[in-house]
Amino acid sequence: MRVLSNLRRGVIAACILTMGALQACSHAAPPEEGWVPFTQDELLEYLAGKTQVWDPNGGAYYAEGGKLDTLWDGVRETGRWSVTENGALCWHVSSWGTIECEEYFHVGSQVMYRYYGETGAVSERQEGNTLDILQAKDVVLDIDRDLLKPEESMALVSGMTELLGAEGAVYYAPDQSLITVWNGVEHTGTWSIDDEGGVCWKVSAWGQEPCRYYYQADDGLMVFHKGRDVAADGFREGDATGQL
Repeated sequence: MRVLSNLRRGVIAACILTMGALQACSHAAPPEEGWVPFTQDELLEYLAGKTQVWDPNGGAYYAEGGKLDTLWDGVRETGRWSVTENGALCWHVSSWGTIECEEYFHVGSQVMYRYYGETGAVSERQEGNTLDILQAKDVVLDIDRDLLKPEESMALVSGMTELLGAEGAVYYAPDQSLITVWNGVEHTGTWSIDDEGGVCWKVSAWGQEPCRYYYQADDGLMVFHKGRDVAADGFREGDATGQL
């Protein structure tokens, strides 16, 4: 699952899902050479009865008949899913608002997606509904975290760009303004340090964002965020968000 609350800069492609009425999805641009769009029947067969894993944040189960079950950051929601004539997957979940459909392509032996202009390999599929299993793994580890103190967190992030996987990064300006880029979409806001040393974001487009708590472990710097302990991807000095 990509970040649904973000809108790509510039003109949004014509493939739009509006709650209550699905407009016909047309490719915003011709596919790259060798990219063969899925047919409607192919995509239905590819997804029906399977769970798509959006690791580590959850996944979606595409039931026969169009029922959709989703798991994202521990939250379960239901809705409908549909497939357009030219091979795009569309989600109908009321709380997600208006989103773009995701196009699927055969590229040799691979299956690739295009979503808001971004491309990549599609997520892992599992037979049947495995969301309960995924949710059971989404638990807070019972470990002793020696969190960075507020002054340590300030020294860690101020004037630095934190890498957020392959999809984005966030720049913590010394004046505590913030620039974040995710899937090619830029937002601005502010950042602060709470009493426990958490690095907290305030970005109006995202709503309330949980703080990020850093600590050192045997394998290096870790971050506890949204109930998960993961390795910090690293930091670069200065504003490196423009390099994404």
